[in-house]
Amino acid sequence: MNISIYDVLYDLKVIDEQIRELTKRKLKKPNLLFETRQKLTEVEAKLKIKSEQLETENKKKKQLTDIIADETEKLQKAEIKLNSVKNSKEYQAALKEVSQIKKTVTNLQEQEKARLEALSSIEKEFEQIESEFKNMSRGHESVLVGIKDDINIIDRELNDAKEHKAKILRDIPEELKARYVKVYENKGGIGISMVRDNKCSVCNLSLPRQLCNDILKGEKIHHCPSCQRVIIYINKE
Repeated sequence: MNISIYDVLYDLKVIDEQIRELTKRKLKKPNLLFETRQKLTEVEAKLKIKSEQLETENKKKKQLTDIIADETEKLQKAEIKLNSVKNSKEYQAALKEVSQIKKTVTNLQEQEKARLEALSSIEKEFEQIESEFKNMSRGHESVLVGIKDDINIIDRELNDAKEHKAKILRDIPEELKARYVKVYENKGGIGISMVRDNKCSVCNLSLPRQLCNDILKGEKIHHCPSCQRVIIYINKE
């Protein structure tokens, strides 16, 4: 076997590594998008909860406002009644009624004040979360656009690498090519190994000295006894 086939196999090993690296980079991109989407979803959930809380508080405020209006109207009627009574007994009864209604109205107004303060606090929290959500939405869209651009670039590089690989494979004998392809497909996209420190650089099997010497001679192609990958020795690494 002419030693030049080792150069071809080395080039094939290099392009395979490039394809694996590009594929890993491509697969990582959706994960980044998932992370930003997950954060956005979390803020969206917080915004929904705060929106529901705000709606509930507004309903309670309206109910309280309506009750105060009713009690205020009752107070006005009671005061009119107080001014129209004829005797002391009726006056005392009407005065007591007015006093009780005033206390009720005062208590309700205090409740309304506290509820308005709580409502104001919730509105501020809602506005903060809403602002955060809008900013994150813009950020998510920016990440999405960036990821699409990155994937397009990676796809172009992958296509170029695969075209280069196809050209390299044309220079490899059919029998060797068939064995390489089988191992490549069954061994995680790594079909070629190197001798490094008298070991297979992929599975780390210690190789017999004689096998290392035979590989170094380059008279024929050998395979790792363990992982079955094509194994070569070359001074480029």
